[in-house]
Amino acid sequence: MIDFHTHALPHMDDGAAHENLTKEMLEEAKKQGVTTVLLTSHYYGKRKSPAQFLEKRAAAYECLKSVAPEGMEFRQAAEVHFRGDSVVSFEDVCKLNIEGTRYVLIELSFTSKWLRNLPEKLADFIAETGYVPILSHAERYEEFAKDPKRLFEFVSMGCLVQVNADAFLERKTRSMAFAMLRHGLVHCIGTDMHNLEDRPPNMAAAKAAIEAAGEGEAFERLQENMRRILDNKPVRVQATPMKKCLFGKYF
Repeated sequence: MIDFHTHALPHMDDGAAHENLTKEMLEEAKKQGVTTVLLTSHYYGKRKSPAQFLEKRAAAYECLKSVAPEGMEFRQAAEVHFRGDSVVSFEDVCKLNIEGTRYVLIELSFTSKWLRNLPEKLADFIAETGYVPILSHAERYEEFAKDPKRLFEFVSMGCLVQVNADAFLERKTRSMAFAMLRHGLVHCIGTDMHNLEDRPPNMAAAKAAIEAAGEGEAFERLQENMRRILDNKPVRVQATPMKKCLFGKYF
């Protein structure tokens, strides 16, 4: 399996604080059947230039390689904060792509209402660079939770969507996550692992939950999508809008 979103690099962000934790998280992921891991440390443009981030990431990657289990494949990337008024230029965003591809993992804002021009900004990014934004943990954004039609609009403009494994396990997000899956609004899955306690590797549990819901073929499509992304190939998207009912369920 592929884990598309992790904070396993040591000394980079709020994820692994040291190499021993990196080692333990990766060993647990491997036990669960994960063979390929994307290393997606946070990038905020106000804190470091891309060059500074990449230099620090290279050093962290050397630390990771010294403790990583044998046989695991790694791909360097970043989780790039993106706003309508972002200080990060399109050129800088492209420098933080998923290694060897024209895809980039994008994080939208949690702490403030999205600016009105955010969709336009993303559309401009796609048109001007030819890179494909992948929206990280889309189930966590209140804007999509309140109005799920907006998610379809972002996908229709050319964005792909990543969800966290937790989304299929937690009561608060299960309905939305499975509706997204059924409507073709999920293209990648990642654990977003940070540690072994509250944000651990949990891909096996998510796979089991998806299969138990009768969506095993959909899980395999996610794995195929992620392999195509890592091979820098296009992903076929067949999405339809989903709705939210009065009782907070999605369909």
